[in-house]
Amino acid sequence: MSTTDPGAQKREPLLDVFETPSNEEWKTEVERLLRGAPFAKKMFTKTLENITISPNYRGEDTRDLPGVDSAPGQWPYLRGTRPKAGWLVAQEILLPTAEEFNNALRSDLKRGQTAVNLVLDRAGLKGRDPDQAQTEDVGAHGTSIASLSDLMTALDGVHLEAAPLFVQAGSAALPVLGLLLALLKKRGASPADLRGCLGSDPAYGLAQMGKLPLELDRLYDELAVISRWAATHAPQLKTLPVHEDPWHDGGADSALSLGLTLASAVAKLRAMEERGIAPEQAAERVQFHLCMGSDFFMELSKVRALRVLWAQVLAAAGCPTKAAAANIHARTSRRVQTLLDAHVNMLRVTTQAMSAVLGGVDSLHVSPFDEVDSVPDEFSRRIARNVHLLLAHECHFDQVQDPAGGSWYVETLTHELGEKAWGYFQEIEKEGGIIAALEKGKVQEMVAAVVAKRTARLATRRDVLIGTNQFANPVEKARTPRVVDHALLQRKRGAAMTRQRTSGAHHEHRVVLGHLEKIITADQDALLDALVEAAAAGATLGELCGILRHDTNGVRAITPIPLRRDAEPFEQLRAQVTDLGEKNRVFACCLGDVARYMPRLDFTRGFFQAGGFTMVEEGFYTEASAAAEAAAASGAPTVVLVGLDGTYEELAGPVVDKLSAGDGAPRIILAGGAPEVIADLESRGLDRSINLRSDVLDVLGVIANELGVQA
Repeated sequence: MSTTDPGAQKREPLLDVFETPSNEEWKTEVERLLRGAPFAKKMFTKTLENITISPNYRGEDTRDLPGVDSAPGQWPYLRGTRPKAGWLVAQEILLPTAEEFNNALRSDLKRGQTAVNLVLDRAGLKGRDPDQAQTEDVGAHGTSIASLSDLMTALDGVHLEAAPLFVQAGSAALPVLGLLLALLKKRGASPADLRGCLGSDPAYGLAQMGKLPLELDRLYDELAVISRWAATHAPQLKTLPVHEDPWHDGGADSALSLGLTLASAVAKLRAMEERGIAPEQAAERVQFHLCMGSDFFMELSKVRALRVLWAQVLAAAGCPTKAAAANIHARTSRRVQTLLDAHVNMLRVTTQAMSAVLGGVDSLHVSPFDEVDSVPDEFSRRIARNVHLLLAHECHFDQVQDPAGGSWYVETLTHELGEKAWGYFQEIEKEGGIIAALEKGKVQEMVAAVVAKRTARLATRRDVLIGTNQFANPVEKARTPRVVDHALLQRKRGAAMTRQRTSGAHHEHRVVLGHLEKIITADQDALLDALVEAAAAGATLGELCGILRHDTNGVRAITPIPLRRDAEPFEQLRAQVTDLGEKNRVFACCLGDVARYMPRLDFTRGFFQAGGFTMVEEGFYTEASAAAEAAAASGAPTVVLVGLDGTYEELAGPVVDKLSAGDGAPRIILAGGAPEVIADLESRGLDRSINLRSDVLDVLGVIANELGVQA
């Protein structure tokens, strides 16, 4: 019996029995299999970011890339900022009242949620009380919080020392912090235990709304107050959120979006430095908010690239390596959510969440499948939350840090995406920074240019939205969305505010006014204390914002960057075509051997169903007269001829002749066809042809207009 350690014995590599092919040998074999098709055209893919995806990556592609040999937790943080994997389940709960928010939050915290994510409604983001806001802003896309009482209700029974707190407060961040500290004081709790994020992103607000409710410098002043306070009293709390949302939701590709996000972060560093907060100190307060799109590897690489780029920026600023560890919160994309076939959104957010998790985010929100048009209910919230639990407890991704690291493809893509993003960042810096570029319209132009390219790719179905521009469900039943009755909610919330406020003759109101007067005269060091006193005495969010900004001057407006959902043009077309009733019928006139032209028939079905047209298929014809008679008898205002190119040469001409003769002829369309055949048929009455490169929105939009849809 041998006593030699088996592990010490020399073993031959398992695959040594196979010869290792060179890259040239591999390419030669692929070219043989392509049978004359051009290698470069078939095997390489150009992304929207103008990055070329190779069919084959090798070790030498990554040999000299920076950071590939680093470990998680090591600069430049390519592989993550922490040696341990895992993320916070930070689901937004977009319910309109504090009571509804609290009931849902307490339920969800028992069922997998690990962080509180409170989003103020549009009225709150603007710093307005519900009875003084525009009706449509009250309860819009968030929770109506206007007083200490509301915040106490929203967070009742929630232990903030155990659950990190994310508050998306917009321009009202400083007054909301005053309400939060008043709540902690009432509970006897210490702010030192606060974790999460509470702050605002001026570039986000400006790009989204086109105008800030106060001067930019004043908003940065308030952020500096919050950040100084947090550095001393709540060191684990982030106060400088940097959002990718306006760029991503507006339609930018991942490289442009990442470059604009980086520019926004640098603008914050500069603004804080001007107010006496060093870049190293400001960096510790920054939290990035990314949006995860559907290109799985691109989005995974975006998270990794951001960490490297941020480390690069802070190294240039002279910050120590520890300060360069980016904290990243992510959410799944609003832009790619669809109204049509909405349950497919469950699948979309799963791949997006997986990109985020494998990329190494610190916290994550997964959107409910009905987020586009509905207030999420318990079911849609549960399904979204369970995506986290599946990735953690069934896939065990919370046990592995940077599992994609070392992949030649992922490492190369991360590097190339980072270089593209850095180029955009430098371009914005030459314009004077993100705010100046927004004011000049430069950012809007850059984003709009990408939107045009993306729309074209979707319209020609080079990029696919399942259930929308491809594989549409022709018998889909309309869902009834759950919406907020803003007028009713405003009346209820207004009544509550009236009860809270008292007339000028009442002692309580004089006390509140006295506390508010302190805010006017307070210096920055005493400002937050004065806010807490006023909030505890009953001052509302609107009153706190009003007194802070009593001398606000005019604010410059810009052209905003709206949310542009990819599916919207198709959804609008589908709705218009569906309203046509019987006029939206398309007769598929199938010519020749059914077994051979089924792929072309499948293409034709998908093409018209993407626009909401109803396909009528009653048979397959080998004689032109029978085909023309069936098409005419169908009464469909549109007839599409479907067959093989050879069949068209024999049968299509006579069919077109018969259908185009006389009054009331249907519009006639050919699926595919050789150019010379199409030219001949057009001379005989063919209206148009469609093929794989046809623009679905353009072709079907023209037909819809001819049928009576108003453009």
